Amino acid sequence: QAQDDQAAVLFPEAEEASAPPQSASQTELTQEALKFASSTDVLADRAEERIGDETIPTPALESLRAELVTHRDKLQQMENQLASPVNDLKDRIKALGPPPAEGTTEAPEVARLRESLNAQLTEAQAPVLVVQEAIQRSSALISEIDRIIRARFSNLLLSHGASPLRPATWIIAAEELAADAARTAAHVRSVLNDPVDRANIVRRLPINILLVIAGLAVTFSLRWRLSDWIDGRLAEATTLSSVAWIVALRNINRLVMPAVGAGLLFAALEPQGLVGRAETRSFFALPEYILVLIGASWLGGSLFAPRSGAHRILPIDDAEARSGARLVGWIGVVLALAFLLVELATWWELSPATQSVLWFPVILAGSLLLWRAARQIRRLAHRMERAAAADRGETSGPGISVRLVRLTVPILRLLAIFAPIHAALGYIPAAAFMVFPMLMTLGLAGSALVVFDLLNKTLVSLVTRGRETSGDFDGGLIPILVGTLVILGSIPLIALIWGARPSDIRDTWVLLRDGVTVGGIPISFQVVVVFVAVFGLAVAATRVLQSVLKSTVLPRTRLDPGAKNAVHAGVGYVGFALAGIAGVSAAGVDLSSLAIVAGALSVGIGFGLQTVVSNFVSGIILLIERPIKEGDWIEVGGFSGYVRGIRVRSTEIETFDRASVIVPNSDLVAGSVLNRTHAGISGRLIVPVGVSYNSDPREVERILMEIAEEHPLVLDDPPPAVIFMSFGADCLNFEIRCRLRDVNFMLTVHSDMNFEIIARFRAAGISIPFPQRDVHIQGLDRIVG
Repeated sequence: QAQDDQAAVLFPEAEEASAPPQSASQTELTQEALKFASSTDVLADRAEERIGDETIPTPALESLRAELVTHRDKLQQMENQLASPVNDLKDRIKALGPPPAEGTTEAPEVARLRESLNAQLTEAQAPVLVVQEAIQRSSALISEIDRIIRARFSNLLLSHGASPLRPATWIIAAEELAADAARTAAHVRSVLNDPVDRANIVRRLPINILLVIAGLAVTFSLRWRLSDWIDGRLAEATTLSSVAWIVALRNINRLVMPAVGAGLLFAALEPQGLVGRAETRSFFALPEYILVLIGASWLGGSLFAPRSGAHRILPIDDAEARSGARLVGWIGVVLALAFLLVELATWWELSPATQSVLWFPVILAGSLLLWRAARQIRRLAHRMERAAAADRGETSGPGISVRLVRLTVPILRLLAIFAPIHAALGYIPAAAFMVFPMLMTLGLAGSALVVFDLLNKTLVSLVTRGRETSGDFDGGLIPILVGTLVILGSIPLIALIWGARPSDIRDTWVLLRDGVTVGGIPISFQVVVVFVAVFGLAVAATRVLQSVLKSTVLPRTRLDPGAKNAVHAGVGYVGFALAGIAGVSAAGVDLSSLAIVAGALSVGIGFGLQTVVSNFVSGIILLIERPIKEGDWIEVGGFSGYVRGIRVRSTEIETFDRASVIVPNSDLVAGSVLNRTHAGISGRLIVPVGVSYNSDPREVERILMEIAEEHPLVLDDPPPAVIFMSFGADCLNFEIRCRLRDVNFMLTVHSDMNFEIIARFRAAGISIPFPQRDVHIQGLDRIVG
């Protein structure tokens, strides 16, 4: 008992931990999580029943999947909240150390505390496990629904129906369409004959007439007037900014005005009510086929600009621009017919045979348009290649953009051939999947090009405000940045066009946002963005600090230029390392999880990167010890010149003929280097002189000494000296040896002394001999004879 009392005094937390009451918020969260997990189980039971029913339509499966995703997301949030106390308990248990081995015991108070914490952990983990099981079950059902929907889509593409070329199919389609038209006409007559409906029509007639007039005025009169005004302003524009904003206004006019006019007309006429559709739309809600027509009209005018060749995006002439605009218009008509047929099939519940007959001419028209588009794109590729070759001044081959454009030509031609064949054989869904997504992809590509041009012009105009349009500024990296953003924004739309579901796009975005864990390291879009942002800001701050040091702080110190450069470079290295650590820490990456990666990297460095690391370490040694520094005159490896920069891997030496020699840092540390200016800029100059044997050596000594003493760059201490070196084969050899104030002018001083020597020697009658040789040929008489 005494020991227990003492333990209670020493470890009061052990007593408190025996039965700790949960907070009210934690208890409510646990109850809510268990209740929601129970409701998720009910939803999962219902989902399992409906999944087993093969007659359930695909939209119902999509709705069921959306409910399961909502429940799963909320359960995951609850799991994260419930995991906090569990992790806290695990950390407390870990702090107690490992459990005692078999046959050993631990202190009673520690044992009681461990037992209490384990009990709490078991209790806290119970709701987490329930929630995890519900999450796992929901995820499995979501995956099963995705599998079913994909299987249905694949089966639809491979489904075979009646051939539209069979006369029997025509008869069935004609009878069904006649019956549906009769039912629609009867519905219209019933609406007109009904007193209540007729009264409503009469009551709304004035408003509808005003809406029709307003719609026609906006669609035609106002839009055309604005178009004429915009074209006039565009022809007068002289700066990049004015062109960019007028082009943006032109695009808005081509999109907004027709949409407003069509919205007013549909609000007045309500055509869906005439065919028996009871659905209600919002005031400006337009069906897909109308939106496609408006988009095609905008795209044809903006992409090809048949009326404004000066501001045309594509490198084509006026005739090709008009042809391209007409082609885009017909593509819009065909796509509008396709969307209309989809709605018509739903309205009238058409049979597969009737749909086959209706779809076949639309697919055939779409295939012809694909063939025409291939021909237009091939001509465009030729023009782009010629324009690129003219800009480069060479014909080295097409660029990546031209190759991508060319690649689409055979694809379009193959689809244009195979789609009608499949449709004629009765594979209408497969044929439609070949034609209409490709037409929409072409439209999306053209729209992306228009958006790219608009954004690029706008951003370039902001950078070059007031600059004339004839300037040679190409935008720098702005086109690359804008192009990347446009491509990234187009990828989800392309996926939707080619069969991806909105849920697939959402799941992909969630994957990018939450990321994946590789080797214990979380990798996600958010982590990458945070790392890049923090790392970039830290590097920018380092560059600012280096600039302040170089321009303000270091000039006020007494450090020599080499030390200043070493401090400047050292701050850069330290800042770069700290930027990397800050970026990793801000991204939330656990550095301890990098141990395996660091070990593997160490092995790689030991084998493959040892030269790079050796040069890096050597560069640091050069900055610290400073055996050489920027501005030094050195000789290494047969090269002589000035050190212009000591970098991470190598050092740059500028030779006297202005050539750059890149020397690895390890060669400078491990090898022998002659540094003529290491201790200072003064240095010795040796000028050899040879005179004839008839000269007075003392006179020669006097003249050479005067020449050395009179030169302004020769130091008086130590004084210059003239040395009688040797008796040569043709002359007496002397040397002038002196110290120069600046060894960098060695060649200049050497040249000055040579000029002065030849002048003084000539005045004193001293000659400088040149080698002479007598050649004796034996047997010359015999050779001549």
